[in-house]
Amino acid sequence: MSDQVIPTDDIPTEEKKKKKKKGGCLWRIVFWLALLVFIGSVGVLGYIAYTYWEGQNQYDEIASRAFPNEQSNTLADMVVDWDALRAINPEVVAWVYVPDTMVNYPVAHKPGDSKYYLKHNFSDFEGLKYGAEYGCIMLSGENAGDFSDQVNIIYGHHLRNGSMFGTFGDFYDSAIFNQHRTIYLLTPAGNYRLETFAVEHVPMTHGSIATPNYPTDQEFNDFKQWLVDESVVTPDPNTDADALAAMKLFGFCTCDGDDNTWRYITFAVPAEFVPIEYVGTGDYHGNSEVAGDDINAVQDTTQDRIND
Repeated sequence: MSDQVIPTDDIPTEEKKKKKKKGGCLWRIVFWLALLVFIGSVGVLGYIAYTYWEGQNQYDEIASRAFPNEQSNTLADMVVDWDALRAINPEVVAWVYVPDTMVNYPVAHKPGDSKYYLKHNFSDFEGLKYGAEYGCIMLSGENAGDFSDQVNIIYGHHLRNGSMFGTFGDFYDSAIFNQHRTIYLLTPAGNYRLETFAVEHVPMTHGSIATPNYPTDQEFNDFKQWLVDESVVTPDPNTDADALAAMKLFGFCTCDGDDNTWRYITFAVPAEFVPIEYVGTGDYHGNSEVAGDDINAVQDTTQDRIND
């Protein structure tokens, strides 16, 4: 005898109600779970967005107080309120500014320590455990705080919104690199206008690229040639000759946004230097001899330290 299929209409009403109730309950559970996941995701994204805003807002406030004149027409007119910065953090050694980017920050330096400012911002506040970690732009702990070394390395985090040193993380693209060849590094000793010439993409373990000083001129020249040869960008205009002749280099280092075990380092040479006694006085009129003599004096001091 074959099995008899009972029409749905013949299922008792109570049984149909139970099936319907069970199905409705399951969908409600799925709905509420999905809603909770959505709310949680929005909350996390909102928190991350807040930490980005809060971190950058702190530095914007510092800039408005200590360096409100970044749009100045000349290097000598770029005045930094060093007293205001030292009142916040006595370990300040410079201000770095790249026009038409978000790079506009104080630079701190803790001798012998290149980790502290990875997690502490300029006002010495320790960064949040979760969210955007700003830290502070810092001169390498291996460098002298007066930028008198042959190779001066400045570090900054690579943040997704382009803040801190996120800009330098994009310089592997020659087109972007060539749009931003000028970097201003303002120090208590005077103002530098730097011109970039190379971008290196190196593993984090490549420590020799941050060697502050070389025992011989030949070793330093070999290093400069290596930077030119291994650069991942094509400078336009080409300034290799200036790089190879330079007695002092500045490197701006940030992590590769896609792989934190690699670093991008943008290298630059001094193109102009205005001694601090001329900054903000209106007495400096672009006398290249003054700038050149002062750079050479700093370079001579560097060589004296090496020889000693």
